[in-house]
Amino acid sequence: MLKVIFKLPGEVEDSQLKYAVIVPRYEGKFVFSRKRGFDTWEIPGGHREEGEAIDDTARRELYEETGIVDCTVTKVNVYGVVRDDDVTYGMLYFAEVNTLGTPPAEWEMEETQLFDSLPHNLTYPLIHPEHFWRVQGHLCTLSNADEMWDVYDENRQKTGRLHRRGDMMPKGDYHLVVHIWLMNSRGEFLLTKRAPNKGFPGMWECTGGSALAGDDSLTAAIREAKEETGLTLNGANGEVMLYHGCADNFCDIWMFREDHDLSEVILQPGETVDAMYATREEIYRMYHSGELVPFDYLDRLFDEIDRREMQ
Repeated sequence: MLKVIFKLPGEVEDSQLKYAVIVPRYEGKFVFSRKRGFDTWEIPGGHREEGEAIDDTARRELYEETGIVDCTVTKVNVYGVVRDDDVTYGMLYFAEVNTLGTPPAEWEMEETQLFDSLPHNLTYPLIHPEHFWRVQGHLCTLSNADEMWDVYDENRQKTGRLHRRGDMMPKGDYHLVVHIWLMNSRGEFLLTKRAPNKGFPGMWECTGGSALAGDDSLTAAIREAKEETGLTLNGANGEVMLYHGCADNFCDIWMFREDHDLSEVILQPGETVDAMYATREEIYRMYHSGELVPFDYLDRLFDEIDRREMQ
């Protein structure tokens, strides 16, 4: 059994970091490499050499597999690949690329290619999606990086402390997130398309975001809907369908039953570029084709909607 786990930088001794993996982005698109003789794509990365600093490993591997030198590289997370009882640790990076390169002829990569999102034919299909989606979450925190959040403890009690969005959340601290699914009387759900500069670029999603300091869950849901779609939702029409816990946040999944025309939606520059209504069947199709942000609770959400409608 293989799985990928993530830890904060500092939670694992530097000497245990054996690999560096780097997700590069150039002008809103992501750079993947292809080995000679293969038809699959992979995220640049490789083994740390003896005596080498892990940051130097990242830059060396990025150059060897893509030819990229002109970029800004930042740490995202320590990751661990777990096979049975054995764990191999590495450091995951994000690289904002200024100038593309060509893989050096003496190394194993034949070419690079730009993708809007994760390609389907991956060399490491059980590992690289975890790396890629983790980086997308990191990129999301860079938008509005100076926002302040209330910090919660593991029991969802406010600690009285605040956290700046752009900083890494310490282990044991949590913040509040809301997702808002707006369903019309035809049973269709409002989706918006993310701007190319954001994490999960060009993908469709429900409305949502992080609660600001002082927000309760409903206040955050109504505010996020207004900010992202221009729609003013009636709190009496909303209810929390699910509570979805993640590594560093508590996520409330709201559903509002209201009718709004698409002409009422106001797209937010730098945040959203399109809007649509979609049926459940269309949402599942988009999920499986990689067009939808990978919400892993869709089955539970739709089952809960059905259960409540039958009451």
